[in-house]
Amino acid sequence: MAFSKIAAENLGGSTLPALAGGSLTGVGKIGQVLRTQSNSSTSLATTTYSDIGLSQAITCSSTSSKVLIMGSVQHSKSGTNTDRGHGLKILRDSTSVFQTQTLYYAYDSSQNSSFNDGDSTPFFYLDSPNSTSAITYKIQCATWNSGTVVFQPDSNQSPLVLMEVLA
Repeated sequence: MAFSKIAAENLGGSTLPALAGGSLTGVGKIGQVLRTQSNSSTSLATTTYSDIGLSQAITCSSTSSKVLIMGSVQHSKSGTNTDRGHGLKILRDSTSVFQTQTLYYAYDSSQNSSFNDGDSTPFFYLDSPNSTSAITYKIQCATWNSGTVVFQPDSNQSPLVLMEVLA
């Protein structure tokens, strides 16, 4: 299909009206965007969720604001045993707000090759912190079957982005 242009005069006038931001309704606005990253290699071999060096603080401007949390965790298996995987948890201060359903969320075995060595696990979560105090979001991981998984292997970066979505 060919792209065609529509002249402004065919839209009901010779000029298009200016659109003021204050006249927009039903559209979320972004208050702030914060980004951090971790490139410190962390090896885990535990079914207990543990820090992987990825956290970011944010102070919302309103209690009605939401926080969009997104990023990805770089990972690689360690050793020759392929029977390993990991789960991911997002904490708001010390409270868990999201957790993968299984510890083999990203998994590698001789029967299941969906865990790509040197791959990443993306995550997205919209939180409602109901606070104007500083809060810290932290990413934790745990391994399945106590297999060793290396996070941020070879100094690969794992980003964490927080976006305040204004009400």
